[in-house]
Amino acid sequence: MATILILDDRAINRNIYARLAAAIEEGVAVEVFADAADALEWLEHNRVDLVITDYKMPAMDGTEFTRRLRALPGGTGLPVLVVTAHDDRSFRVRALDAGATDFLQSPIDHFEFVTRARNLLALGRQPAGGTGEAPPPEGNGVGASGGGGGGAPSPSDPASLARILDTVPAMISAAGRDGRLLYANAAFAVARGAPQAELVGRSVAELLGERSRQADLAVFESGQPLPAFQEELPAPEGTGRRRILLTRKTPLRDADGQLMAVLTTSFERATWLPGPAQPEPE
Repeated sequence: MATILILDDRAINRNIYARLAAAIEEGVAVEVFADAADALEWLEHNRVDLVITDYKMPAMDGTEFTRRLRALPGGTGLPVLVVTAHDDRSFRVRALDAGATDFLQSPIDHFEFVTRARNLLALGRQPAGGTGEAPPPEGNGVGASGGGGGGAPSPSDPASLARILDTVPAMISAAGRDGRLLYANAAFAVARGAPQAELVGRSVAELLGERSRQADLAVFESGQPLPAFQEELPAPEGTGRRRILLTRKTPLRDADGQLMAVLTTSFERATWLPGPAQPEPE
């Protein structure tokens, strides 16, 4: 059973977020807090799978809360979703530097809240090897996968780099000249509904469409990255909603400078849903 912690100093926001969080999947336990210090104290002794925090709060804002959370045993890999009315790059850089995993713009879109939270829960359950099986809990502590004290991962280690990429809330994949996938991160696997290991070797045209394959070929031919382009993906059947992605194609080179693969990175830009109740604005 998943446990989600919600932190917001406004009661109406806590109530709305708690109701939405309970709808993410069956059996979700929701813990709500109005004060960041109280939430951190609770996290020192309890296991949680996802944290959703407001940014603008008295005494301790969402950035400082996230920074302190990351310092707790087991807090390194815990997904943290920050809700904010700010949409400027400098804020997001500060929040990312503190350890935020993803963002939601306030006033929130109810469908987007549930979708992003569900995806982050799924990412937290994806082991580094991409087998699709969740690692067993290891006693108390904030991280569902346990294991604080292991030290920070080294980006120079391929296994550590893969684990880092698995925490990024974006679909990341790499394809070779033959049009087959060489790598897929956890977010990509969640979006495709298949374990990472099963995606490697499959056709890019099959997984992402012929447009993506043609874009890869253009990068292989020119050796240059493509300008970011927008894609619209079909939303869940019967919802009438749309998902907008911003996709980038970048060449990957080996130690000798030879073009070996094309890296595809897709960020979700927006999901629209008119909702009857909205949290209070910042």
